[in-house]
Amino acid sequence: MRCPKCNSENKDSAKFCKKCGAPLKKEINHENMINSMNDKSEKNENTKFLIIALAIVAIVLAGVFVYIYGFNSNQGTDVSQQDDDSAESDTMTILGGSFTTGGELEDKTYASIDVGSEYAGEKVTVQIFYSRDGSTLNNGNMVPVTVDSSGTIEVSSADAYRYFPDYAEINLFDESGDKLLDTKSVSLSPEAGTQTF
Repeated sequence: MRCPKCNSENKDSAKFCKKCGAPLKKEINHENMINSMNDKSEKNENTKFLIIALAIVAIVLAGVFVYIYGFNSNQGTDVSQQDDDSAESDTMTILGGSFTTGGELEDKTYASIDVGSEYAGEKVTVQIFYSRDGSTLNNGNMVPVTVDSSGTIEVSSADAYRYFPDYAEINLFDESGDKLLDTKSVSLSPEAGTQTF
């Protein structure tokens, strides 16, 4: 490299002239600079292509994963839901019924609970809590009964009450009284007569 001030020859790596000490400026090789820029541009294009290719592969793999595992899990859910539905249909439930109270407060209250004729002859335990204006009228004895041929359970209150009940909560248990099969809350008019639910 030649010194621009004294025209002395210096090493290409020198920063200052060995003769006059003037700073040496490296000549810019435009051809090398253009080649370097082209190389960088080509590398950037290759990098973009690689990123796009990886993104496409990731999307395809995600789709395959969702199709395989999502489809199988949906099938499993449908099967378990069907199992739940069939289990529910196998469990005795309270379909409806009525409450009857005589004309006098000394009369007991009678409950007729419909569970379906398919359960005729099965033994269950029934518990009914009666109340009036939020105050409990009885202690809810557990009463073992058998479903009659029409699919109805008949249960009378153990005692008569000082007031006609305005609310009843029915709890239906299995024969042992350990497993709750269904429960039903019924609002009643506090008067004598038969009321359906």
